[in-house]
Amino acid sequence: MVSLRERTARASYSNVAEGLADLSSEDETDNENAGPSAAASASGSGSGDTGDEGEKDDDTSFSSGESSEFKPDSPEKGQGKGKGKERAQDDNDNDEDRIDDDDEMMDDIIEDEEDDEDDIDPALREMSVTSGIEPLPTFRNSRPADNASRSRPAQQTRNVSTAAYPAHGQSEISLLSLQHRALIQASSVAMTKPPTVPRNLERENEKHLAREKDQSRTHGVGMFPAGTPVPFTTSLISNPHNGWAGNHIEWKDESGDSSERNTKRRDEAWANNKHMTFAVPWEEWKGESWYPETYLGVEEENMGKRENWLMRDEVRLGLDDIGRWTKEELHFLNELEAEEAYLPTPLYKESEPFITCHMGPRDQQSAHTFSIFDSKPLSETNGILPRKGHTFFAGGPIWGMDWCPYPDSKSADFGYEQYLAISTLPHLETRPHMSEKWPRSSKGAIQVWAISPPPSGEVPVDEPMDGDARTGNMTCLMVLCLSGGPAMEIKWMPLGVWDNYDSGLISHPGSKIPKLGVLAAIQLDGSVSFYAVPHPRFLNHNETHPLYIKMDVPLLRLEIPDAMAMCFDWITGSRIAVGFSNGHLAVWDVYDALRNGTTGDVLPSLYTPVSRSAVRSISVGRVPPTDKQLGGEPAYLLMGSYDGTTSILDLRDPLYPVVINRARVPCMAVKWLTQMASPALCDIDYAIQVVKMRGNFAGRSHALSSHRGQVWDLATSDYHTMLVSAGSDGALILTNFYTGFYRKRKAPLGFHRLYEMDYSESRDEYRIVDDFLPESQTLENAISRRPPNIARRATHDTPSQLLKTAAWKPEVGLHKVAWNEGCGLSKAGWLASGGASGLGRVEWIEGRWKNGESRRIL
Repeated sequence: MVSLRERTARASYSNVAEGLADLSSEDETDNENAGPSAAASASGSGSGDTGDEGEKDDDTSFSSGESSEFKPDSPEKGQGKGKGKERAQDDNDNDEDRIDDDDEMMDDIIEDEEDDEDDIDPALREMSVTSGIEPLPTFRNSRPADNASRSRPAQQTRNVSTAAYPAHGQSEISLLSLQHRALIQASSVAMTKPPTVPRNLERENEKHLAREKDQSRTHGVGMFPAGTPVPFTTSLISNPHNGWAGNHIEWKDESGDSSERNTKRRDEAWANNKHMTFAVPWEEWKGESWYPETYLGVEEENMGKRENWLMRDEVRLGLDDIGRWTKEELHFLNELEAEEAYLPTPLYKESEPFITCHMGPRDQQSAHTFSIFDSKPLSETNGILPRKGHTFFAGGPIWGMDWCPYPDSKSADFGYEQYLAISTLPHLETRPHMSEKWPRSSKGAIQVWAISPPPSGEVPVDEPMDGDARTGNMTCLMVLCLSGGPAMEIKWMPLGVWDNYDSGLISHPGSKIPKLGVLAAIQLDGSVSFYAVPHPRFLNHNETHPLYIKMDVPLLRLEIPDAMAMCFDWITGSRIAVGFSNGHLAVWDVYDALRNGTTGDVLPSLYTPVSRSAVRSISVGRVPPTDKQLGGEPAYLLMGSYDGTTSILDLRDPLYPVVINRARVPCMAVKWLTQMASPALCDIDYAIQVVKMRGNFAGRSHALSSHRGQVWDLATSDYHTMLVSAGSDGALILTNFYTGFYRKRKAPLGFHRLYEMDYSESRDEYRIVDDFLPESQTLENAISRRPPNIARRATHDTPSQLLKTAAWKPEVGLHKVAWNEGCGLSKAGWLASGGASGLGRVEWIEGRWKNGESRRIL
C-alpha cells in the first residue's frame, strides 16, 4: 500500500493539513520494503521504548497500511466501533492477500491524478494552499474505556473480500480506524472553513471592559434610587442602644434644585452601599416619615428648613378628648369570662394547655413550653444569637400586628417602653370564607403587649446583653374584648391621637384615663372599626395577668352592605383607603366622624372598581404629588388582588388603574418603598420584585429575595432600606433593597434568613431555627419553581432550600411582619413577626459595616 505522503495534491482540495502529514512513521520507507513482519516488529519495538505497559496499549501512532491502525478491529486494539473480535481475526488472515491488490490499485490512482494535474486552473492551484490553520489536536492515548467497548452490541461480520472493493464507487472510509476517520474529518473542516486567526487578548479585554461599562450604566449610580422626596434628611448623632433611650437627631437642610439633591443622594448611597451588609448600620438610618400634616408651608424658597416641618411625634390632630373614659366607665372582665368567649382556644392533640417548641442552636436545641401570654428572651432560648429580643405566644394564629406610634417624650415616663398590638383567630381550624360576614355578636380580641427596657437603664455599647436583666421584659398588659368577630388586620392611627396627661391628677377619683391611641381593625363582620385604647400604665392591675376590657361599641364603624372589607392603609393621618371583596376601593376621611362622635353611616369620598376579584393587599405610595406640593395628599395606591394583578391607582384619575404585574396566583402582599418611590411585590415564582417607577430605566424590575412558598406579608421602614418578607414556608427573610440595584448582572441574590418555623405532625411540636448565616442564590434558582439545572439531574433530589411549592402545612406559615415606624428614628430597628402557630418574635435588627468599616460619607 502506498503511504499517504506519496499522494499528489489535487486542485479540488489543499495539501494534507497538519496532523495528517505525520500519519506515517519515520521508518515507513523501510517498512514498505520489509513486508508485514518487519512493519510489525518496528511498531512493537517503538512502543516498547516507553517502558509503560499502559502506554503500549494506548499507542495509536499511525504508520503504514500494515500497522494495527489499518486493522481497527485487531485483537491488539480491540476498540473498533461496532466491530467484534471475530471480524478482527478474519482481517488478520486476509491481510497478506490484500496487500498486493492494494498496491496495484493505488498505482492506477496516482497515474490518473498526474494526468489531471495538467488541467488545473492556476487560480485553483493558489487557493489550494492553506495558511493560518491551527494544528489539529492529537489523538494519542484517546481510545475509549474498556467498559464502554464491552457495552456495545456485537455486529455481524461481513466478507472482507467484497468489502475491500466497494461497488459503484463507494468510499473505503469504513476500513479505516476511528482515530484515522476523526483526523480526516477535522482536516476537511479546517480546509473548508476560513482560517482561524489567533485570539487577540488585548482586543478581548477591550470588549470585556466595554461590556462591563454598559452593565454599569444599567446597574450603576444613575439606576440607584435617590432617597425620600422631602428636601431634608435626618440622622442619628449617637448609637440608639437598641432603642432604649432617646437620641438626638441631626437635621440637614437640602433645599435647592431637586436634581442636584437627588444626584448627591445617589452618589452617597452608591458609595456607602458597597460597605454594608444586608442589615443597615444605624449610621445609615435616615429620613423622616412624610405626611401632609408634617409640612407647615411657611416659606416657599427654603422648604427644607427645620422651622417649616414638624416631626411625626410633634403632629397633633386635635382628638385629645375623644374616647377617653374614667376607670368607673370601663367594663372589666375576669379571666374566666374572657377565656370562655374572647380569648383564642388552641386545639392540642393531647389537650394540654401549652405548646412545645424546640429552640436554640441547630445542633443543641432544647424543648420550651409556652402558655398563652408567655414570653422568653432570645438570650435564654439561643445564647449564641447576636440579636436582642423575645419570643412570645399569643394563643392563636396571628393575623394582625402593628406598633403603637408613641413619642419618646411620653414613653420616657415609663422607661421608653414600646407597645405592640396583636390580633388572633380563635384557633388554627378557623377558616374564614371570603365574602361571608360573621354575625355582629361574634367575639374577638386584640392584645396589647409592652416591650420594656432593662431595669438597669441604658446599656453600654461594648457590654453584651445577657439574661433577663440585660434584655428587658415583654408582657401582655391588656386585652380588648370586642364584638364583631376576630380582627384580621389592625393598624394604629399614624399621627397625634394620644392624650396628654398630668400624672398628679390621674389618681384622683373620676379623672379620665389618657388613651394610648386609636386602633383601626378589619373584623370578620365585614367592617372597619375604630377603638380608643386606654393607656395600660394608668390602670392598676397585676403584672402577671393582663387586664380584660370589654368594648362592644367602637368609636366608629365603616362598612359596605354588599361587600366585606379585606385590607386597608392610611393615606394621611385621618384618611383611610379600604379594599373590598367585590374588587372595589373606598376612601373615607374619618376625622369629622371621630371628632363629632357620628354613630350613623359615613359615606366614602371615593368608591370605584379596581379589580375583577377581591383586593387582598393595599399600600399607599406616600410621596408628595410634586416637589413643590409638599403639603399635598399622596396620590398613588398600590394594590394586589386575588385575580393575580398588581396595579397602581392615581387618586386624581380613579377610573383607570394601571396594571404593573399579572400572574396566575393571587397577589397576597404589596408594599411601597419610600426611599425609592417604587412598589415591591411577590411574583408567581414567590420572588420579591421591585419595580422602579421613576428616573432612569423606569418600569424595570429587580429581584431581591426568594421564598419557597407564598409570601404573606412585606415590611419596610421610612428610616432605612431593610425589607423583610414572611411566607407560608415558615421563613422570615431580610434583605437590603438597595442591593437589587447595586447587584451586577448575573450576580447572585443575597439575603439573610432571620429564622424559620418547622412543625412535627406526629409529635405536635414546633421548632424554630435562627442561627442561619447569610446566603446567596442565583437568579435562575430564585425565580424558578424547580431549577432547570436540578431538574436535569434525575438521580438527585432537589435541595430543600430551592424546591418551591404551595402545599406547605398551615402550622408553619408566618402571616405578619412589621417594623416600628411610629416611635421615631431611634427605635426603627425593632421588628415584630408572627404566624399560624401563635408564636411570635420581636427582635432588634441592626447592621454592621463590612470589614469593620466606619461610617463613610462623601
